[in-house]
Amino acid sequence: MNRPSAATLRVLLEAFAVGDAVGMATEFMTRREILERFGMVRGPCDPSLSKNHGDLRRAQVTDDTEQVLCLLDEYCLSGGIDPRRTAERLLRWAKESDAVEKRYIGPSSKTALRAIAEGADPAEAGKRGTTCGGVMRSPSAILFALCRGLPLAESVRGCLMPTHNTEPALGAGMAYARALEAALGGGSPDEVAAAARFGEAEGAALAPWPFCAPSLGERVACFRSLMVDFGGPDAALDFLYGVFGTGLESADVAAAALCVYFWAPDNPWLCIRMGASIGGDTDTIAALAAMLAAATRAAKGQGHGIPEGVLSEVLEVNGLDLAALAERVAGGKDGADRPGESR
Repeated sequence: MNRPSAATLRVLLEAFAVGDAVGMATEFMTRREILERFGMVRGPCDPSLSKNHGDLRRAQVTDDTEQVLCLLDEYCLSGGIDPRRTAERLLRWAKESDAVEKRYIGPSSKTALRAIAEGADPAEAGKRGTTCGGVMRSPSAILFALCRGLPLAESVRGCLMPTHNTEPALGAGMAYARALEAALGGGSPDEVAAAARFGEAEGAALAPWPFCAPSLGERVACFRSLMVDFGGPDAALDFLYGVFGTGLESADVAAAALCVYFWAPDNPWLCIRMGASIGGDTDTIAALAAMLAAATRAAKGQGHGIPEGVLSEVLEVNGLDLAALAERVAGGKDGADRPGESR
């Protein structure tokens, strides 16, 4: 696979950020609550209708996008992916963003980062982290590694280790990494699914010890075998929410994101709307699924197809310059890594 261009990176980052922003208002509402208040989500929602984020602005991104962007910035500055620097940058982010006060930092990350701040070794701090914070921020390592020609598994491990150094988290992170790599390479849905299954085993082998958890690959295979019978997006979402679950665990969120992608592999906007409507960890599911679908379209030379008005609102509300960051990550003419350079 050729290294992703700055233009491709911009498409992927925009899809991820919009998925995060649209899924923000519905995060950790139940499927029924979302249907009653919003129906199928059609775009950024009024936060006053949110159960958990009424204090945030419409179209505001959360820790998903903030962590991915700050780590991409860190990796550009350092030229590599190191667990200690990852932890230090996340600690800076948590302090500067008031992540704890905003209630959008996950339990595994919060516990591990507090331990590291008190002197714990990053290799030890994450050995209880099974929730989805690892796969949530894995795109920072995946995109940087693919652009700079770094070993993918080692890069994802370096990104996840400080807070999510467990078999479920590393398995989910590598499943997503290999799926994204395959989608960027123009892989068919069957090839992307096979890559995810391979990645899950690859990630599990990096873990310090075995862990009891459901198989992401088996969930994806089950969903794909049943898709033809669902009839429409709502039935697919009902199944994912009610049978697999869409809570905080890595296997839940990663499987849901992959399954939403397989429902609409060339439609990032539908992936976003479905992810935001599913219930549970909606922003992470929408962001991850959208990036995968954007990768499939990018492999065909297409943009993400997200409505321009929605994209513009998300970029403006959050002050994001994703084009400039994409240039830096890709190592383009604006990508010289200078100390102190910000995103």
